[in-house]
Amino acid sequence: MNFTALDWSIVIIYLALSMAAGLYGRKWVSGVSDFLVAGRGLGVYIGVATLAATEIGTITFMYYAQLGYTTGFSSFIVGLISGLVMIFVGRSGFIVKKLRDLQLMTVPEYFEVRYSRRLRILTGLLVAIAGILNMGVFLRIEGTFLALITGIPLHYLRLVMTGVLLLEMAYTVLGGMVSIVITDFIQFGALSIATMVVTLDSIHVAGWEKMHDAVAISLGNSGFSPLANSDYGWSFIVFQVLFWFAVDTCWQTTAMRTFSTYDSKVSRRVFTWTGFIFLGRGMMPMLWGIAALAVIGPGHDSLQAMPMFLTKILPTGLRGLVAAGMLAATMSVNSSYLLGWSSIIAQDVIVPARRKPLSSSAQIALNRFCNIFVSLFILFWGIWYILPGPAYFYLNITGTISLAGTFVGVIGGLYWRRANILGGYLAMLGGIVGPIGFFLLHWPANYAGFGAFALAGAGMMLGALFGPTGQPEKGAAFG
Repeated sequence: MNFTALDWSIVIIYLALSMAAGLYGRKWVSGVSDFLVAGRGLGVYIGVATLAATEIGTITFMYYAQLGYTTGFSSFIVGLISGLVMIFVGRSGFIVKKLRDLQLMTVPEYFEVRYSRRLRILTGLLVAIAGILNMGVFLRIEGTFLALITGIPLHYLRLVMTGVLLLEMAYTVLGGMVSIVITDFIQFGALSIATMVVTLDSIHVAGWEKMHDAVAISLGNSGFSPLANSDYGWSFIVFQVLFWFAVDTCWQTTAMRTFSTYDSKVSRRVFTWTGFIFLGRGMMPMLWGIAALAVIGPGHDSLQAMPMFLTKILPTGLRGLVAAGMLAATMSVNSSYLLGWSSIIAQDVIVPARRKPLSSSAQIALNRFCNIFVSLFILFWGIWYILPGPAYFYLNITGTISLAGTFVGVIGGLYWRRANILGGYLAMLGGIVGPIGFFLLHWPANYAGFGAFALAGAGMMLGALFGPTGQPEKGAAFG
């Protein structure tokens, strides 16, 4: 494959514009709320752009395309659930309205508001571990895509990973959420164009009939019905509904957008409109994977199949545009994730454990230090760790390490007066059992994920039965 001078020019110009915009955001950071939640001033349009850009990255396209390549049209159930759940959250205001009204900056902060400071620290530790392990495979997967699409030999993958990380870290460390929002707005445009172009070109090259026949021959009925596919089934569908409710309300990088909006009404509108984008976010790259199955056939590395397919169909210039769009997606997601997990370590583990409070400038410095620490760990993990199976299942289960407990703890705290500190602890600890079973005992992802939420819920109820009735602190709201 020949990645021409025109393609490289498109990528380099885009990178220069993004870096300049990101570094420009530094001048607007005057306090910790600016650094972490952009001064709580996001409106609907910028909110939609930054939320969509944060949760739609090269990693997203890679794992969804992998699902399309390996499970065919039955993978659409995942995209439908993620989009419909977000629309419901936006329309109903479920959880996000109450959290935004509490003027928080992180999700674990709520556990101190409603339960106790020690539970906040435990929650912060689990959220940080889940997020860092989740993000740990991003660089390898994203670097693989960029290497294949540009023609860089894969033995230079580590250099590609390091370069991408340094670019993201530069403006994230300096400008925090302000820089991320500015670059997200630019990157959302490039990403949207690249996504539509690749989708239309993939369908045109492969053709609907050939895509249908490829799935029918390779996968049979399991390629069309999620209930007939061993990777899915009812337990997986229930797990996905719970998982996406938790992601949309309690996953730190998503919640930071909730906390950054002007008010709860804006938050709800942001989630509603982004939910429609999420419907395409899942199903369009799944179509790329199915088109890859039709054109290059089965038997290839499932994670590399989609970029291998794109190298065959994209012409000069368009290839550079797609590479720039995907690099945009990579930088949007990774910068937000770096800020999200470093802020958890700083604000919910280190600061609450101190006897003396830190000034706003000291908190910004601490967040920057934690950002660098998280970046280095993620680089090491991405080089060393090898995925045990489909990337989507790994990402779901690592996220569930904290999501099951935090989701149950937040729901209990907001909507149930009997929720108490003991229940909060049991929910957080119960939620990690499923992921432990997945990684150490090789439980199927659907059972491990569903079990995590079930045990977290059981822990909350046991706490209510055997512990004292919880009393909200600082005026926490109830439904």
